[in-house]
Amino acid sequence: MAPSGRIADTIGWTFIGLDKDTLTLVHTYIGFVTIGLIVIHVIIGFKGMWVMLKSAFRKSKLKSAAALIIPLLLIAGGYQVFAQYTGGTEDSGDIYDAVSYETSTDNSTVYITGTMMKYYTVQQLADTYNVSAESLVEILKKDYGIDATPEETLAEIEYKYDLDREEFKAMLEEAILKLKGEGS
Repeated sequence: MAPSGRIADTIGWTFIGLDKDTLTLVHTYIGFVTIGLIVIHVIIGFKGMWVMLKSAFRKSKLKSAAALIIPLLLIAGGYQVFAQYTGGTEDSGDIYDAVSYETSTDNSTVYITGTMMKYYTVQQLADTYNVSAESLVEILKKDYGIDATPEETLAEIEYKYDLDREEFKAMLEEAILKLKGEGS
């Protein structure tokens, strides 16, 4: 099993000498080749399939129509997925911009999600909870021995210090609560 994209990039993960992006492309192209082989297989066997369908559905026109319409709908749906996959709109790919979280405005609740742990930088986390990123970095260093920068992602820090995700979340939540308590 491959680690998530950012962690794979951070640690330089490879499998048989290929990085995660290359393996994803290989997987995609093998899928397209497989689809092409299936189309060739259907074209070659179409005459025999047509003879079997005619004999099987000779008595019922509704079944014959369904036997023709359903595969056409499947092909049309497959084309839609293919078109969306290959020609969809470009986006920044930045989860932080696409996802918003409702955060509590009181100083007693901090909840860090798995998505935040995966994609947020220290700065983004600090901004989410209205605390200073520099102060958060100082607390992480002083209280937990974690030397981080505001630009580092939480996933990078987690990997660099070999931290358990739940324990790291608890550290961050505690540090943020400490900062919020100082600010009130």
